[in-house]
Amino acid sequence: MIDARNLRFQYEYPDEPPHVVLEGIDLRIKQGSFVALLGHNGCGKSTLAKHMNAMLLPTGGQVLVKEMDTADEDQKYEIRRTVGMVLQNPDNQLVSTIVEEDVAFGPENLGVPPDEIRRRVDDSLKAVGMYDYREHAPDKLSGGQKQRVAIAGIIAMEPECIVLDEPTAMLDPQGRREVMDTIRALNRDRGITVVLITHYMDEAVQADRVVVMDEGNILMDGTPRQVFSQVEALRRVELDVPQPTELCHRLRQEGIPLPDGVLTVEECVEALARLLQ
Repeated sequence: MIDARNLRFQYEYPDEPPHVVLEGIDLRIKQGSFVALLGHNGCGKSTLAKHMNAMLLPTGGQVLVKEMDTADEDQKYEIRRTVGMVLQNPDNQLVSTIVEEDVAFGPENLGVPPDEIRRRVDDSLKAVGMYDYREHAPDKLSGGQKQRVAIAGIIAMEPECIVLDEPTAMLDPQGRREVMDTIRALNRDRGITVVLITHYMDEAVQADRVVVMDEGNILMDGTPRQVFSQVEALRRVELDVPQPTELCHRLRQEGIPLPDGVLTVEECVEALARLLQ
C-alpha cells in the first residue's frame, strides 16, 4: 500500500539553516494492515504521515502509494483518493451545518453522481454508528461523535487506506473508545489499511504492528508484544508502555517470576492468577 524509500525531509527557512525532520526512512505498509506509529513530540511521525497522501513531498528519497509516486503531480488526485487523512481536531474537518451534508462534501468534490453519493453517505454513517444523527448539526455532537463523522467523511470517498493523526487526543475516555471501535471495525470488516498515530499505548496494543520513531528515524518495528517488551529502551525515548506491561515489568524487577510481553489487563490477571495458584 505505502512504500517509503530512503525518505528525507527538511523545512527550509530564509536566513536560517534547514530543519531536518526525516533522515532516511524506509517503511513498507501492507494493504489491509493496522499499523500504530509512536514517538515523542517532534520525532517526525506527523511529518511522515503527511507524506502518505502527498500533503508533503520528499526532500529526498521517494514515497509510493500503490506504486504511484507522490511527487508525480498527475497522480496526486488518485493518491489522495486512495489515502484519506483524519486530523486530531475534528472541527478542522467539518465543513457543513448538517451531518449528512458534511459527509457528502468529499464525494461531491470527486464528481460522484448524486445517487451514488446518497448510498455512500448512508453506508459511511452506518459504518461509524452515526446514521441516526445524519440530520443533526455537527456542533451539537460530542467530541467522539464529531470524530466519527469526520471519519465517515473520509470513508465516503472510499479510500483504501486511512491515516489518523492522533484522532483521540482531544476526546474523553468514552469518545476514545467510540473512535477506536470504529477504526478496528473498518480495518477488520472492510479491509481498510489503517495507520494510527497515537500517544496512548492501550490504543497501539490493538494494532497488528507498532513502529516507533525517534529523531527522524525508525527505532523499532514489530508486533506490539515485541515492541512493548523493550520497556527500558522505550523509556529512553520518553515513551510509556501499557499499564499491565509496566506492572509486570516492575514486579519482575522485584524478583517475581512473571512472563515477559504482557500487554492487556486480561493477560496480567491471568499471569498473576497462575502465580498465586
